[in-house]
Amino acid sequence: LFGSFSSGRLYTQAEQMSKYYDFPCLLIEFDPQKAFCLQNSNEIGMDIKTDSICSKMAILTMHFPRLRILWSMSPHETLKLFKKLKADQEEVDVARAIEIGKNENPDVGVVEDDNEDEINEPGRDMLYRLPGMNKKIARRIMDKCDSLADLISMSRNELRDLAGPVVGQKLFTFFHQDMGSL
Repeated sequence: LFGSFSSGRLYTQAEQMSKYYDFPCLLIEFDPQKAFCLQNSNEIGMDIKTDSICSKMAILTMHFPRLRILWSMSPHETLKLFKKLKADQEEVDVARAIEIGKNENPDVGVVEDDNEDEINEPGRDMLYRLPGMNKKIARRIMDKCDSLADLISMSRNELRDLAGPVVGQKLFTFFHQDMGSL
């Protein structure tokens, strides 16, 4: 885990999993001979530190809000966890999964819904990080606006009508706030 954070491999894996899976998961499996914790409690502070594993985990989950973190005390516990997760699920098509993983074209193997427009993932991710945003409001905005520029150019009343009075006001204030006051 520590090495994966340092090399950037974990971020890349989370990014790839988020593209292909509705519920990407990160399994953190501990050594049964060691404490079931990432960091000693006396090392955890209120500030984000670049060398703190807990800070790195917090930032990872902020970047990938759909990422589920699975904690396991041992390989035996991991097996029990996988059995529970797999219950009532169809078998994985291993050949198809390998083909998707081997192919350099990220769109191979991805099933697209013809009824839904292609999603601008960076734009959607930015939208989710706006003040007061939740999935319901974000969906409403994506249905109404073609771009973030459309959203930003809306009047205070239009934003309130679209996102609700509280979130609409937060968005209007955020978009029109003087950069010097940030």
